[in-house]
Amino acid sequence: MGKKEYIIQFSGLSIGNHEFEFKITGTFFEQFEDSEIERADIAVKATLVKQNYLMQLLFDIEGTVGIACDRCLKDFDFPVEMTEKLVVKHGNPDESNDEILVIPEGASEIQLSQYLYEYIMVSIPARRVPCEIDEEQFKCDTETLQRLNQISTSEERSDEELNPLWVQLNKLKDNKN
Repeated sequence: MGKKEYIIQFSGLSIGNHEFEFKITGTFFEQFEDSEIERADIAVKATLVKQNYLMQLLFDIEGTVGIACDRCLKDFDFPVEMTEKLVVKHGNPDESNDEILVIPEGASEIQLSQYLYEYIMVSIPARRVPCEIDEEQFKCDTETLQRLNQISTSEERSDEELNPLWVQLNKLKDNKN
């Protein structure tokens, strides 16, 4: 899905409410360079409230995104559910901010892909450990956790063996305790 699918043509629409629906899948996130999301199943309902000199976009976003657990790297579907509001007016586009999109005079469409991407990304928590949220539904991959623990302890040992400063620092740390 390209950016062309997330455009609302508002010229020619009458004053009042107009509803649009968009489907967001993993291919939507491919157009964004640093996106870590590969899977998604999100429905977006956008209501355009057109007035004489102003427009409002009300977004209802609901679905799931596939992300990896920070602890065991197991993929899981994180639920996404939010409502957002964007005010659109004509004027100098340099005056745009997070809540107000200023489009040039004479523009006839609104490109929504960047806004939808940002809304979804902000809804995902920075710390992604689903088993801390719901232990019954999400189970960490114990095999991967054991492997990671083995790797980290062997790296600690090899660091200490290679660098005698670590031995001295650990002695100081032990003496302090």
